[in-house]
Amino acid sequence: MHYTFNDYTPTISQAEASFKIDQLVDDALRRGESAYIPQSRPDRPYRKTMLGADLDYLSQMLALFDGRVDYDYSENLELFYDACQDIRLEHVGRSYTCPDSEAGGSYLSEPETMNLLLDRIRELSKRDRYKRSCADRRYQTKRQSEDVRELVNKVMERYARTLVLRLNFYYRESARQRLTVEQVFADMNELVRARRTNPAFEHLVGYIIRVEQGEDRGFHIHAAFFFNGSERSRQFHVAERIGELWEAITNGRGYWHDSAREWVKRGGNDERRGTGMFQRSDEKGRYAVMELMTYLVKDKGQHLRIRPAGVRAYRTGCIR
Repeated sequence: MHYTFNDYTPTISQAEASFKIDQLVDDALRRGESAYIPQSRPDRPYRKTMLGADLDYLSQMLALFDGRVDYDYSENLELFYDACQDIRLEHVGRSYTCPDSEAGGSYLSEPETMNLLLDRIRELSKRDRYKRSCADRRYQTKRQSEDVRELVNKVMERYARTLVLRLNFYYRESARQRLTVEQVFADMNELVRARRTNPAFEHLVGYIIRVEQGEDRGFHIHAAFFFNGSERSRQFHVAERIGELWEAITNGRGYWHDSAREWVKRGGNDERRGTGMFQRSDEKGRYAVMELMTYLVKDKGQHLRIRPAGVRAYRTGCIR
């Protein structure tokens, strides 16, 4: 009896497909179960497990590696693809299979193939290459936190007053289906270039920007902007101008969010929040800004799983 993946599986976005691979690998390493469990039913000899359900979108997950665009992949995506290559995964007809190493010339059934794939993921995860990649990402996060603290200190020490904004840039649900990570980076690059000419960034003295990826909102951007507070003081007005610029860059496909507005409406103190206007001598305020900006670069499970080859997802700038 042949087992095939559902022909009516909904199409998922690039962000969703890469997130599902990451989840599959994490689940496989955390749980020792198989994708399919044999059972004594002639009409259904295998029962799909939760790990098997993670593979429901396999064809769309594999499409991320078709070579049409040169990408850098996270350690979990590389591990997944290495395991697929290692077992010589094939798409034959409407099902996935691979050669049976214990029986020359024959092929495994799809449930057996998926079980072998999970086993190979677990085996390859023991290699130094995978462990080193995980360690490198943790080290990179630590270095970015140090860079952010240094930038905050440098900017807030230079000016008598500093206006700090912290904005999130998202894509509307209707746009996420076809959104690619290279388009996100193109939009981010245009936003960063605009700081040189657009009036919204007049008196900008520093910025932090990072592309991230979440389960619910897909690809998105977190950013912080620092202005000379002696020249720019209208916090929400400046935020609105930048937000409008983002909407223009994305041709209405994007929207923005300023959590500081909600914080102020609820009666929160800007000094504790880490946004707003800060005096150079305000040590408590500076510490709050550092904490907020450090949170911006922390690995909260929203790191990029896929990105255009050679590009940096995290950027900072200090403007003279």
